Amino acid sequence: MLKADTSLRRVPELFMELESANLVRIHHDRRVWEFGQHTLALLDAFYTPTSIAECLQRLGPRLKGRRAMEEALTTLSMLVSAGILTEEPPTGFTDLMFPTGGYGLAHLNIRILEDPIRKATFIRAINEVVTPDDVVLDLGTGSGILAVAAAKAGARHVYAVEPARSGDLAAEVAKANGVADRISFVKGWSSTTELPELATVLTTDIVGNDALDMVIWESVQDARKRLLTPDARLIPSSFETYLYLVDMPESAVGQQRILPQQIKRWQSRYGIDFSPMLDADRGRVAGFYERPETVQRWRRMSTAQPLSRIDLRQDARVFEGEVTLAASRHGTVSGAVLYFEARMSPGVSMSTAPWDGDELSHWFTACWALDSEIEVVPGDEVRLRYRYEGDGRASLAPAGD
Repeated sequence: MLKADTSLRRVPELFMELESANLVRIHHDRRVWEFGQHTLALLDAFYTPTSIAECLQRLGPRLKGRRAMEEALTTLSMLVSAGILTEEPPTGFTDLMFPTGGYGLAHLNIRILEDPIRKATFIRAINEVVTPDDVVLDLGTGSGILAVAAAKAGARHVYAVEPARSGDLAAEVAKANGVADRISFVKGWSSTTELPELATVLTTDIVGNDALDMVIWESVQDARKRLLTPDARLIPSSFETYLYLVDMPESAVGQQRILPQQIKRWQSRYGIDFSPMLDADRGRVAGFYERPETVQRWRRMSTAQPLSRIDLRQDARVFEGEVTLAASRHGTVSGAVLYFEARMSPGVSMSTAPWDGDELSHWFTACWALDSEIEVVPGDEVRLRYRYEGDGRASLAPAGD
């Protein structure tokens, strides 16, 4: 029986459909459930363990009368009956299939930990930076590897923030390694997190394939203002980005942009003219990610040139850069590849250059298929402009467009 002090929490993963009338359909436990207008508010309130009394107090401003309160309580009861709100949510890895399930998947954690370079580089930097007097903030702790490493390096205390299901397993990893007493696991996003003390070191691997595409800059800037001491050390602290020209195989370009030869092939195969698709795709530079071991095989058409420097300790909001790339051989330029070198600590750095990766790397390479092929001879110049728009969005275009 539910009581005012009953503490509930929603299950880790849900699939939802929202109707125009704010009714919600939830796919859960091989069934489809339909709930009323207060469902989203209730699910948000019970994102972390919360008592029913606390939830209703939080929802108070939107419950204008007796009827609204009755509707909310009815929906709450239905969510409990469906097993969507529960006193003991499931723990461990999710049973959902990749890519659904996020960091609750065993698959993603396996890929990350099987990478012999990336996390090991982070740990070397942590061992170099962290001292016994430090308070460490670990953003996006995942399996807890960096939080545990910081505690083992002697940190006085570690605050490990994680919105995904993996945070529950990370707490068990900390116990297994005898450092649980010095790590506080915080479920949620760092932008809504408050700490009882300011951290002197920040470590985070929310580093994207394009350095900033997992919004590391925005997250770190928020932490710098609210959660860190003014002289806090960052792991990583900066990125040097590089760009070079490539001759992508048609099979790669053709998965990102519509090509004339595809239109001919589809016309022959299906007897249907798809040329409007080609017209609609003209002038578009298509960004995508590819495995580093695949990009290694693409013909390089220029040397890599510095594009921009991103310092997470500075307050710049928009990052952009132009670079002139000189062709180093005869041939066709159909794309460009971006990689970065991250400064992890004074003595440790990490590169995502394709030639430094292999099938065990859990990162991909950022690539762009240009809007048209360019025939070049050695010395011909191609000028490109890169711009990070914010919130994970980036663009690449011929300079002057």
